Amino acid sequence: MNDETTSDNGSNSGPSTSLLGDYLKQKRLDKNFSLEKLSQKTKISVNILKCLEANDYDHLPSAAYIKGFVTSYVKVLGIPLDEAIVKMEYTYLSILGKSFPALNHTKSMLQKPVSSRPVPTADEQSPHEVIESSDSIMENTKSALPFVVLGVVILLFIGGYKLISSVVENEVNGHKTTDLGPKIESSSALVKPSQKPAEAPKAEVVVASDDKPADTTPAAEAPKEEVKPVVQFERNFPTIDFKKIRSKLFQIRTDAPENEDTTLLPEAVKSNVNSNLQNVYIKASEGNTWLSYKIDNSPIESVIISKGNDLFIQGSEIRLFLGNVNVTKIFYNNYLIETPTKSGVKSLIFPEESNSKYMLPLFPKAKDDILYTAEDYTKRMNLEEEELKKRQQ
Repeated sequence: MNDETTSDNGSNSGPSTSLLGDYLKQKRLDKNFSLEKLSQKTKISVNILKCLEANDYDHLPSAAYIKGFVTSYVKVLGIPLDEAIVKMEYTYLSILGKSFPALNHTKSMLQKPVSSRPVPTADEQSPHEVIESSDSIMENTKSALPFVVLGVVILLFIGGYKLISSVVENEVNGHKTTDLGPKIESSSALVKPSQKPAEAPKAEVVVASDDKPADTTPAAEAPKEEVKPVVQFERNFPTIDFKKIRSKLFQIRTDAPENEDTTLLPEAVKSNVNSNLQNVYIKASEGNTWLSYKIDNSPIESVIISKGNDLFIQGSEIRLFLGNVNVTKIFYNNYLIETPTKSGVKSLIFPEESNSKYMLPLFPKAKDDILYTAEDYTKRMNLEEEELKKRQQ
């Protein structure tokens, strides 16, 4: 998605590459990979790969498997995963007529319980509340961890102490048995007590010295390695390299003939433009598209616009992330805008003066398939990184 801000007007999202299968096949041929070679590298059967490239979803397993296949496929060929996922979601919608399960980020987020308190309604809960609740869960985990580690250390200490005591006791008993033998075999031992007792203290001194316990120290310390798995955890917010917006995200075409075409920009939309707000009208004129958007402080919304349909949104500040943007006509305050992109995805911010406030990607997706704003994701990502550092110390 880093090519969003380029000024290249070229597009590779035409009919031949807009679907995932065509896109993957072309990339494979560009890399001179045969299906058999790709099958060996990915461990995916040739038949599955053929179905994937043919967009044959009737003979492919569930969406979760499809996503796994695509991930393995692009990893071997060195294709950007984000770009392939966009194609996958669009193709799934186009072929099956329904959104890819992971695409409905808003519903997934609002239905996900995050604590034992009553779950708020869809109108009450926001991405920020999800993050705050997750923070609370992490804090509880952090507070309990020291007690768990302390308990393990105590058990190891007790076990080590018993082991050392057992060794010492065996040594003492062994020396006592050896020393008693000569005392009863010879009467001269009873006549000369100054010689034999001199050997007994030597045994006692050797056993009671620091040398014996020191020899068993490694055996007591070795089990501490078992504590390491306790401090490892799977990250839900992997590190993302957010980038500042350094160029224009769109260009306004005040002289575009589309501005007067009522089939693209209806009179009803024109008359409802509010000069005090940002007015964005999106028409899916040539195909299906999907987008995620955030208006002011409202939660992130994700919608699918099928060919011929449209969306009109207003707000003081609007952030948009669109997929398959090249099949749309987008109007800003009744004027067509150009959205140059190579990948078919695009981030937009209205008004342009707000660009400096935000980072790309605007709405990164975590491992739980929920969309977050860049600022919320960064906050959670930093918390996980801090927690990981503490657990590794």
